[in-house]
Amino acid sequence: MLPYADEPQPSARRFPAVTLAIIAVCIAVFAQEVSLGPEEVQAFGERWGFIPDEFWAGRGLVTLVTSLFLHGGLLHIAGNMLFLWVFGDNVEDQLGHGTFALFYLASGVVANIVFAVAFPDSIQPLVGASGAIAGVLAAYLLLFPRAMVRTLLAFGPFITLGRVSAAILIGFWFLLQVIQGAISVLPIAPGSDVAFLAHVGGFVFGLIATGTIREVRDQSLGDWSGRRWWSRSFRNWLLVAVVVTVLLAGSQLLLTGGEAATGTLARLTVGAGVVALALLDGVARLLGRRGILGTGPRTNKLVALAQILAALGLAGTMFTG
Repeated sequence: MLPYADEPQPSARRFPAVTLAIIAVCIAVFAQEVSLGPEEVQAFGERWGFIPDEFWAGRGLVTLVTSLFLHGGLLHIAGNMLFLWVFGDNVEDQLGHGTFALFYLASGVVANIVFAVAFPDSIQPLVGASGAIAGVLAAYLLLFPRAMVRTLLAFGPFITLGRVSAAILIGFWFLLQVIQGAISVLPIAPGSDVAFLAHVGGFVFGLIATGTIREVRDQSLGDWSGRRWWSRSFRNWLLVAVVVTVLLAGSQLLLTGGEAATGTLARLTVGAGVVALALLDGVARLLGRRGILGTGPRTNKLVALAQILAALGLAGTMFTG
């Protein structure tokens, strides 16, 4: 699920100056990183990224903040800035410019410290705005729990646009961070470039800080009633994802249980059904009908075309693999 816009209630009234300023600084710093050579980039990250081992030694305290404006690649910064753009402006509107700036930085600092507590001996620079953005997501969850978030939905070849409430989208995201964060501290955990526990720390801080700020100001938090939780396209996409996952899990159980022939046949049958369903739905939406995953009368034909191509790609992989 990739959010790209939201429909908060009420809509923002203040110009999101701080949000745009943060995005501009992150992009400028990333442009500087891109202009450097491989060795210079590494030195730049070690100088301004957050290193837990250095932090506990009392060195590089400024990196608690500077690391929030560095990123490890194009997808890293693109994803973070998209989330900040979608959710940050409305949180800034509710908290105010100055409070939002301090809240954002504090969320990032707390996220870094939580990571340092979990991995005190780490010598790898931690970079990225995701810890601070996790705090922003927490604030949005409290302020706009029933706001509808427009989201790109993808599962295998099934691709559509849907709307889902912030409570479900952000709640699901946080659950994944908690699970991955718990796994990351296990001795047998595979290495990962994602600091899941930093996300958890920033998010929990965001919940506490937002609740405290609103209570001090005698302002209420968001309304949990009165709006739909999801759109038709999201509901159908989720049902398709669940059914396909269960069927694939069943075929895998047959394979691991010694029923190789039956399991292989079941997997091929599920794959063929997925391809057929994705093609039929994609063609219907391309022709202007709603299909199973259509987003409404004005179906996004470009997304439907992407689904058709994905289904054909899956079919090719099945027959050539």
